[in-house]
Amino acid sequence: MKPSFLCRVADAVFLARPLLLIPVWGYCAFGYVAGLSDVHGFHLSAAWKTPFSTAAWMLVFSCSVGAVYAVNQIADRHVDAVNAGFPMLAKGNIPLPLAGVTAFLLAAAAVLIPLAAYPAVSLFSAAALAVGFLYCVKPFYFSGRAGLDFITNAAGYGFIAFGVGWLLSGAAPGPAFFISSSPYFLLMCAGSISSTLPDIDGDRAYGKNTTAVTIGLRKAHVLASMFIAAGLTVSLLLNDWVALTCSLCAVPLYGAYLVRKTAGLMEATYKIGGLIMMLIAAVVFPYLVAGALLSLVATIAYFRLRFHVWYPSLVPAAHK
Repeated sequence: MKPSFLCRVADAVFLARPLLLIPVWGYCAFGYVAGLSDVHGFHLSAAWKTPFSTAAWMLVFSCSVGAVYAVNQIADRHVDAVNAGFPMLAKGNIPLPLAGVTAFLLAAAAVLIPLAAYPAVSLFSAAALAVGFLYCVKPFYFSGRAGLDFITNAAGYGFIAFGVGWLLSGAAPGPAFFISSSPYFLLMCAGSISSTLPDIDGDRAYGKNTTAVTIGLRKAHVLASMFIAAGLTVSLLLNDWVALTCSLCAVPLYGAYLVRKTAGLMEATYKIGGLIMMLIAAVVFPYLVAGALLSLVATIAYFRLRFHVWYPSLVPAAHK
């Protein structure tokens, strides 16, 4: 039976992967709190009094990342078909033109809506789109190039999303921004590498030369662990207790997989580690709670009703 119009609207919404926008909001929140600390000194109560408009601008910015997610699914639909998970274009019988229209509309919204009222958000949205284009689209295709894959991904979160929050806090751009963002960039480097480990076989078969494919699973995990250690060290030097807490929570997860190589522990590094980071972000930026819960419930309901699979899952390939 042909899907209804409302069904296709829902498909378009979830092509933007709203569940994966939670980390975008989280990194915006980290930048916002860091910016407040730079301007006023850190006070948790000040972050809790954030005006709703600040969260709204973060949501508008995240549309640019949603557009990138849609483009990435178009570019990677063939390799996604042989990897674990449930990519919608590869396994959900979603038409390609719908993904293209979704990406275009989200990109336009992210750049044009803030243009008059908050041009800095438009600028960061454009930067996210540019980085995403380099990441997804051939001949650049940084997602399939060792080193560039995790660096580009980490820059999108640790610098660009973080930077949106930083500017929304009233902090000025400059050296303090790059210094303050550095531990979050390092932590995202680790998470980005770890998230590609389960896809090594499929990526290798398709010729996608990620860092994990190029140097192997063990060395890739060691490299990711080194980024965690670097993030921890920088957090201590900067006296950034938010980044420090995120780093300390990640250490046992990465250490456990160094000792025991199981699929569950492999995925725990970035799934559980990422979840903990977002819980920490929610503590300092309560608006994240409502957005995250709405995204989670809607995603579970959509994939269950639309495709009869359980997504997301914290266990390996539970949807199979």
